[in-house]
Amino acid sequence: MTVYDQWHKSRPEPGEAKCTEHKRVPTAKHGQGARWQVRYRDEKGEQRKRNFERKADADRFDVTRRADEPRGEWIDPKLGQTRFQVYAQTWMASRLHKPGTVTTYAGHLKNHINPMFGLVPLAAIRPTAVQGWVKDLHAKGLAPRTVETIYVIFSSIIRGAVRDAMIRRSPCVDIRLPEADKTTIRLLSPAEVIALYRAMRPEFAPLILLGAAAGLRQGEAFGLAGDRLDFQGAMLRVDRQVVVIDRRPVLAPPKTRASVRDVPMPAVLADALAEHIDRRKPKDALFRTSRGNLIRRDYFNADILKPAILAAKVPADMTFHDLRHTFASTALAEGVPISEVSRWLGHESITTTVDLYGHLVPEASQRARTAMDKVLFQELRSPRSSQP
Repeated sequence: MTVYDQWHKSRPEPGEAKCTEHKRVPTAKHGQGARWQVRYRDEKGEQRKRNFERKADADRFDVTRRADEPRGEWIDPKLGQTRFQVYAQTWMASRLHKPGTVTTYAGHLKNHINPMFGLVPLAAIRPTAVQGWVKDLHAKGLAPRTVETIYVIFSSIIRGAVRDAMIRRSPCVDIRLPEADKTTIRLLSPAEVIALYRAMRPEFAPLILLGAAAGLRQGEAFGLAGDRLDFQGAMLRVDRQVVVIDRRPVLAPPKTRASVRDVPMPAVLADALAEHIDRRKPKDALFRTSRGNLIRRDYFNADILKPAILAAKVPADMTFHDLRHTFASTALAEGVPISEVSRWLGHESITTTVDLYGHLVPEASQRARTAMDKVLFQELRSPRSSQP
C-alpha cells in the first residue's frame, strides 16, 4: 500500500477507542492537515511523500505515478511548482559559459525574462504566454535579433527543465519570432578608409586598418598584442578579445573556436602596426586608453571613432563592423576564394560567409553562365542530340 490515512491507525491496539466521526482509531494527527498521504521512492531511491485533502486525488496521483514510472515518464508534479527564476539560477551555475556570455545571459534574465516568468512555476508556463511575451518584447522596440537572443536563452533554460524532469514538456512550441531584417552591408571605398584612418587620433589609427585590411572584429582588435604579430611571415594571430564583465573591460577568449585564427597581414597594416609599436612601446595590448586601461566599445565609438567619422566625411551612421564588411568585399572582389575569406573572418560555417557576401563575388554569375553554355551547347550541337 502506498496511500496512507494519516488520521487513523492502520494497526490499532486491541481496545483502543474509535473516533465518533469515522468509527476508526484516531492518530495524533486526527483532524489536522491533509488526511491522505502517498509514499514512494524517487529515481535515486530516496523516500518521498505527498499529502492530499481527498483520497480520490491521492489515488489518482499514485495510479499515474505507478503507470509512468516503469516507462521512465513519471515526473513529480511538485517539481513543476519550482519558480522559473529559482531553476534558472541552477541552470546558469551548471553551464560552461564564457565570462562575457554569462554577463549577457544574466543581463537578459534580469531585464527581460524574470520580470515576466521569474515568479511563475515552471509547470504553469504556457505557449500562449510565451508567444505574447515575445510579441511584447518586439513591441517595446527591441530589435528582432535581440528578441531572438532573449528567447533562445529562455527556451534553453526550459529545455534544461525538461531534461531534468522538472516538467514533462516545453511550452516553447510553435513560437513565432519577429522576422529579422537582413544585415545591411555598408561598404567603404579605399579613399574613405584612408580618410578615416588619417582622421583618427594617431594612437588609435591602426585600429581602422585592423578592421578594413584584416577583417578583425572590434573586440579582437582591442585585444591584439605585439607577440601575436609575425612581421616576417606577414601574419597575425587572433586568439583573444576585449569584453566587458561587471562594467570592466577584460581580456577573454574569442566568441567561438573558429574565431581563433591566423590572418594575413598586408604591408599597409604591418607598417602602421610597426610604427605604432615603435612610438608607443606597448607591453601587452597594443591599444589602451590614456590611463592605461583596456578599451571599452562604448567609449571608443562615442569619443574616438565618431569624431573621426565626422571629420573624414564618411557616412555618419557607419560602424566599426562596416570595416570588416569592407575587408570581406574587397578580398572577394579581388578574386580571393570565399572559403579563405570565411576562414580569415573566423566564421564557424562558410554558409554564414556566403549568406552575407556571396552576392559580392562579381565573377560568380558569369562563371556559372560560361560553364552551362560550354556543357549544354556542346551537347546541343552533338549529332546524337538530333536523333529521334
